[in-house]
Amino acid sequence: MKTLLLAESHPPTLEHLKGLLSQAGYTVRAVNDPVAVLEHFAADNPDVVVLSVDLPRVDGAHVVHLLRGHGQGGRVPIVAIDKGHLGRARGVSSVLDLKVNAYVADPLKPGELVPRLESLVRAAQAVQLTGLAATLSRPAVNSGELKGYPLPALMHSIYRLRRDGVLVVAHGGLSRRVYFLRGGPVSYDSTAKADSLPSFLLARNVLNAQQAERVKEALDSGLRIGAALADAGVEAAGDELLQLLRDYDRDGVERVLGMREGRYAFYAGDDFTSEVASVDLPPLASVLDGARRCFPMKVMAASLRAHMGDYPVRSQEFGRDLQAMALDTDDLKIAMQVNGRIALKDLLAHGRGELRMAYSLLWFLKLTGGVTFSSSPVATGADMLSAAVLPDRIAPRKRKALPPETAASLREEALRIITRSYFGGLGLDIAADAEAVERAYHETAMRFHPDTYAEFDISDLRDLLDSVQDRLSASYRVLSVEEKRKAYLQYLFSRMDVGRNAAVVVEAEIALRRGGSALKRRDIPSAAKAFEEAVSLNPSEPEYYPFLAWATYRAPTGALMVRAQKAQQVLKKALSLGPYVERLHIISAIIDMDLGDAPLARKKLLRVLEYNPYSQLAKAALRKVGR
Repeated sequence: MKTLLLAESHPPTLEHLKGLLSQAGYTVRAVNDPVAVLEHFAADNPDVVVLSVDLPRVDGAHVVHLLRGHGQGGRVPIVAIDKGHLGRARGVSSVLDLKVNAYVADPLKPGELVPRLESLVRAAQAVQLTGLAATLSRPAVNSGELKGYPLPALMHSIYRLRRDGVLVVAHGGLSRRVYFLRGGPVSYDSTAKADSLPSFLLARNVLNAQQAERVKEALDSGLRIGAALADAGVEAAGDELLQLLRDYDRDGVERVLGMREGRYAFYAGDDFTSEVASVDLPPLASVLDGARRCFPMKVMAASLRAHMGDYPVRSQEFGRDLQAMALDTDDLKIAMQVNGRIALKDLLAHGRGELRMAYSLLWFLKLTGGVTFSSSPVATGADMLSAAVLPDRIAPRKRKALPPETAASLREEALRIITRSYFGGLGLDIAADAEAVERAYHETAMRFHPDTYAEFDISDLRDLLDSVQDRLSASYRVLSVEEKRKAYLQYLFSRMDVGRNAAVVVEAEIALRRGGSALKRRDIPSAAKAFEEAVSLNPSEPEYYPFLAWATYRAPTGALMVRAQKAQQVLKKALSLGPYVERLHIISAIIDMDLGDAPLARKKLLRVLEYNPYSQLAKAALRKVGR
């Protein structure tokens, strides 16, 4: 049965079309917002997409453009539907700039939509697909929502069944893929630039920024990683290159396992092998490492709660899977105590390894079938000769005193978390997205979780740690949901002086911060794009224009005089909105100085100092001009 993705913001129309298309023989995924469109498109890989022309934009772009930019976006027919049945069709001109395959003015008019869909789907299916496209064109063998951490069990199932295929996960505009051969992950990729292999190598100091950009362009052109590195002048081959790829793939798989929002789907097949660089990874190791990296401890504890009074014992599966698990020495020491004679609660509280390591390992072994539980001590090895098996006793751990410098650091950071905003408490900028919130929450919550200090006596800090956990939980509940995050930002801006002449627009402020971050990274094109977005969202705010002018002037391409003229035009607009915004006069003076007109630059800077004698920016610029 063919899968159809339907996106319509008008609820009655959505329900009517869902029924109509289901009767026509389609499996319909019906959504009402563009972000959900991106998630379902990446994860569910539909045969055809039907979407309303009036869907809201995502980051300033129409959802059709974003779909066409996706790896599979070129092969899927897209039909734009209008509101003719409501008497307000926009007309075919509304989709002329979109790469849609068809336009239907009234989707509820009999004989209009369904025949058009059938002809488009037949034409698309007549095209012979190869490689990754062929794998993803098949129906998903497993799919669903990412809530509740379903991926560890799915990865274990893939390993047990020795499946080949591609796991696709999607959240908003982000999609990630993990490639499997014979049940084990062999490669990983992502649509996010920060997630890409060149960015990973840049962070590892294997590449510089210029080489990373060249490698990205080479990979986009179809080159394999070895050739792309050689093209960028980087010597990495053999074992060194393999290890870099292993590190990148393991890091990526762990990120995928920790995702808790969006959708996932697994597609069976090995057609992709000629298109990806495959490496051998321990098939199950990333499940344990990913859980330790991303999961809240309560997730793993909940799985073991019913067995606290039972006696865990290693099963035959443990021996069979030992190589696939790739346990380190510390994990093996814990596993050796899982002998059927120590109650789980005693093993966790007093056994080897720190508490989180023990919890995560027992959770992992339960998931993979490497451990079973008995209500009474189990006879193993030499115990088989004994008529009665007595439980082993583990002496309680003697807790050490927490180092004074650690206690002082915890108190100081706890005060920061409790007294600052939700963003400040997590160490985030207001431009942080949901994924950054997720990552910061888990990292910070783990640092302040009492179990992190299980070997120490923290009785005098426990109330403080509990207060921090409450604050972090509140922060996460608000910042992880886009609507709540925006409402909270609006509240923050209403309580603080952000120095804006016009009414504050939350989305514009976020775009401004995003542009500032890009400037610090010297990513001028991204900065300019973000500042343009801020200006478009709040064109009455003069403070935004100097940032846009500066990014325009510092653009990496174009003649200096042309860039200067464009920047001055932006500043002129700002001057009409706010003549006393000092940054616009300073930037204008810097441009004049670069163009050789020092007297004019000096005049503008002195004018700034007349109405703000304490302007450090103006004084610094004046020193460069020379008095």
